[in-house]
Amino acid sequence: MVRMTRSKTFQAYLPSCHRTYSCIHCRAHLANHDELISKSFQGSQGRAYLFNSVVNVGCGPAEERVLLTGLHAVADIYCENCKTTLGWKYEHALRAVRSIKRASSSSSWPT
Repeated sequence: MVRMTRSKTFQAYLPSCHRTYSCIHCRAHLANHDELISKSFQGSQGRAYLFNSVVNVGCGPAEERVLLTGLHAVADIYCENCKTTLGWKYEHALRAVRSIKRASSSSSWPT
């Protein structure tokens, strides 16, 4: 009789010489500090970080969501090791997003 076992998902490990970001639940490596683009994002549960690239994450199906900057196609991302939802990734913007820089340089908001 052959016994089937589920194999463990391959897990990438980032170099320990760099500061890394990891899953809060299982400590799987997610990104090097060098990949951090911005800490200025706001998610539904608080502050969110934007990374250039990540490892050890899976992706759910894309769906349309209204975010602070307009309507976007986004997909939830989750830790491949423990399946905890980590946040989302942008697939594409569905409406043109006005530049914050341009809007803040004028004396009043357009109506």
